[in-house]
Amino acid sequence: MAEVSVNTLLSDLLPPGEVARLAEQVERLPDPASALRALQAFQAEAGRPVDPSRVLNCLTLAGFSPYLGSLLVQNPEFLEAIPPGGLPRGPRTREDALSLLADVLVDRAVRMARMPLEGRFGRPTCRDDQGHLEEATFSVIALGKLGGEELNYSSDIDLVYLFSRDGETSGTDASGASSISNREFFARLAADITRLIAGPGPEGQVFRVDLGLRPGGSDGDITIALAAAVAYYANWAEAWERQALIKARPVAGDLARGRQFVESVEPLVYPAQADPYVILEIGQMKDRIDAQLSAEGRSSTDIKLGRGGIRELEFAVQALQLLHGGRDPWLRQGNTLLALHRLADKGFVAYEEYATLSNAYVFLRNLEHRLQLGQNRQTATLPAGAGDLRLVARRMRMHERAPGRGIDALLEELERHREVVRRFYDSVTGAAAQARLEEESADLWLDRMDDETLRERLRRSGLADPNEALRPVKLIRKLLQSAAVTPEVRRALRKSGPLLLSAIGRSVNPRRALENLEKLVSSLLAEEGALLRFLSRRSMVGPTVHLLGRSDLLAGILIRQPGILGSLEDRGRIVRTPAAEDYLKSLLPIVRRPGEVRVRSAELRRRHQEALATIALRDINRQATLREVLKNLSDLAEATLEATVRLARQDLAGPARGEPRGLRLSVLGLGRLGYREMDYVSDVDLVFLYETARGRGGALSLARSWCERIVRILSTLSRDGQLYRVDLRLRPSGREGELVTSLEGLMDYFGGTAEVWEMQSFLKARPVAGDGALGARAVERLEALILERCARQGPDALRAAVDDMRRRLIREAQREARRSVKLGEGGLFDIHFIIEFLQLRHAVRNPPDKDTIRLLTHLNRLGHLSDKQMQVLYESYLFFRALDHEMRLIYDHPLVSLPGDPVRLAEIALALDGAAADPAQRGAHLKETFRRHAAAVQRVYREVVRER
Repeated sequence: MAEVSVNTLLSDLLPPGEVARLAEQVERLPDPASALRALQAFQAEAGRPVDPSRVLNCLTLAGFSPYLGSLLVQNPEFLEAIPPGGLPRGPRTREDALSLLADVLVDRAVRMARMPLEGRFGRPTCRDDQGHLEEATFSVIALGKLGGEELNYSSDIDLVYLFSRDGETSGTDASGASSISNREFFARLAADITRLIAGPGPEGQVFRVDLGLRPGGSDGDITIALAAAVAYYANWAEAWERQALIKARPVAGDLARGRQFVESVEPLVYPAQADPYVILEIGQMKDRIDAQLSAEGRSSTDIKLGRGGIRELEFAVQALQLLHGGRDPWLRQGNTLLALHRLADKGFVAYEEYATLSNAYVFLRNLEHRLQLGQNRQTATLPAGAGDLRLVARRMRMHERAPGRGIDALLEELERHREVVRRFYDSVTGAAAQARLEEESADLWLDRMDDETLRERLRRSGLADPNEALRPVKLIRKLLQSAAVTPEVRRALRKSGPLLLSAIGRSVNPRRALENLEKLVSSLLAEEGALLRFLSRRSMVGPTVHLLGRSDLLAGILIRQPGILGSLEDRGRIVRTPAAEDYLKSLLPIVRRPGEVRVRSAELRRRHQEALATIALRDINRQATLREVLKNLSDLAEATLEATVRLARQDLAGPARGEPRGLRLSVLGLGRLGYREMDYVSDVDLVFLYETARGRGGALSLARSWCERIVRILSTLSRDGQLYRVDLRLRPSGREGELVTSLEGLMDYFGGTAEVWEMQSFLKARPVAGDGALGARAVERLEALILERCARQGPDALRAAVDDMRRRLIREAQREARRSVKLGEGGLFDIHFIIEFLQLRHAVRNPPDKDTIRLLTHLNRLGHLSDKQMQVLYESYLFFRALDHEMRLIYDHPLVSLPGDPVRLAEIALALDGAAADPAQRGAHLKETFRRHAAAVQRVYREVVRER
């Protein structure tokens, strides 16, 4: 397109006087030539002259940004939306307006994405702690520039997706067949929202979306439950992750739930007692950025990350907020300019300095806008060419302020503002470093101290009973002092030692933390370099001590295999919900490699312990709900069983003959495994089925040998731990029966002599390993046979048989003086007997992926449980299951009943609800809650089974 003069181009549109006036304005634009080319192209594309009242709008946009000029050419109607003379200036800043636009568009994307998902799967629902059904909600939290309402023209938007609570969608009909978990629903929703906003389209992206600041970063789940997100930031997040939350702001979806998240994490971002090391870590992070920029040759040209740039001012402001925001909530503000003003208001920044800093920030942000606006590119780097740099200077209107020397004027003003920012940044980080040096005192772990000095240091660290802690602390001191012979270990210990002490003081059980820490240090010393690696990972020290004080089960795993600590540094593993196939992928390579079965079995146990530690870590840090933890443990058990079945099959027919042909084996899981509710140190209730080709002799003997190998591998106890204790008592005829049975033999047994209690047990049957087709066929036929046989018995005979077995179990439980969580009246067994009775009484088939909650919901939907009964059973099941679960996690073994020791009782109560009441009150409250739930379940049992 041939270039034409402004006068020629405008003469056909405006009177001569207006042409001269407008020509003068065009010449003052940053890029007059681009403006005129865009106007000429606009007229050619539209096929008609431009509205004279809007010519200046078109020229101004194109003269500042070739990108905006091309946008108008492609979409002429955009120009009609802008009133003549441009939009009136409002109270909002440019950044504020861009952020508001982003808020609206993200919220619109949430609504657009959610509608088709609800049409396909139903609405996501959950139950509160009292069992009331409610809608599960979804919130979008903005971080970074959008969170601080400081968006650029070409910014990414940093988002975190949260959902309120786990549960299931309602499905699209009464059967609930199309129902999926809330986690899956909201993961689909988050992916669809991201695709709507950031996906390519004819008009390009709405915004680039960055999900890298979510818990676990790019390795974490795309969305996470609100409680799990809070727990992550409380227990596992690094300092920079909590720093990023300064700008957290709910922008779409359920805003009230989003504000709840922000309020929940505020005490974590702004602790009452700030750690000066956090400020030093900010300085170290900036030093790493500087080193990278220097290596790339961008130290002086990057106005965002370089010396005296935007990031240094933001970091310095945030450092002051972190130091003082714990004591003064007024300083908790995500917008940098507002935060700077509040710091000046409170005297942490002088007003003169505030004025120069705010001017510097406004200049730097304006310059960043101008750099991005030209071609809609995400950049903060000054161009190298003189022509491009001259355009940037004109966009900053330097040609008007300093005619003839726009580039020099730009660089001079930039340098002046950079010096202001750099001095401020150095003063903030330097003061923090000095404060830390002044606080240094005698090292608790390395330096000589008498017992009284030790007690005083322990008392100041928050330990309620320094005398009790004195002995294990002295033992740990002795171990550490013997190890700290190298300068590297001493330096690492001086840095991480205070963290050890403060973490012990914050531990839920300091005595357990100290005792397990002593064992862990001993274990680390047995491996060269292990202690140094542990102490050098400063971010791991506090969480590790927290785990040691929280759980003997997890502490035992870490003490036996301290190498697992290194793998737990992967935060993605902590926040990412593991898939069932992940466990199998981890275990099967062990089965396939050559070598002795004994050696591979030991490796299987080690890998199993590592997976168990990850589950327990997610559990303790509240990254998963109880239901998810039980499912993870069940998935791990299934994968372990499958690996064991394959390992035991190798060379079964003899070293020379390899694996047997024509023999199929299926493993059915019953009990907790059948319901996908395995817990820590749970037995696995198994039944073995075999099938063989016709005419093949000796199959039973071969199948029996195969099963004996499976049981031996699973139950072998060694220093690496044990895979599982195996319970085979539920097989046909119990202990007197054959170890493995055929499918037809199983059907014959349940068609004839099996008692009602056995039919109850086999309602939980599920294929968990081996030949899946054989197992599925067995479960399908067996369930139909059991329901048909019970229907023939009649309700009265069925009621009597179920109640008689329940009374026998209660009498067994009453041999113990205390209430049994599992077997006692109103306990877990009553809930399962109610479910099983209703299934047998009304011939209710199991829903897909059966578990206790899903069966209760299914029976409620079918009308066999009233809403009130459902609420009682739901709430009581969660209480009893959580109680049993916490006791296993804390003590590394199941407790039959509530402990009589008030200290242990209070510890269990604290793990269950986190209440900060007096220990005696906690214990009393737990016993009362136990009594209330047991009485409520007994009432429902009488109403349903005994019809009273």
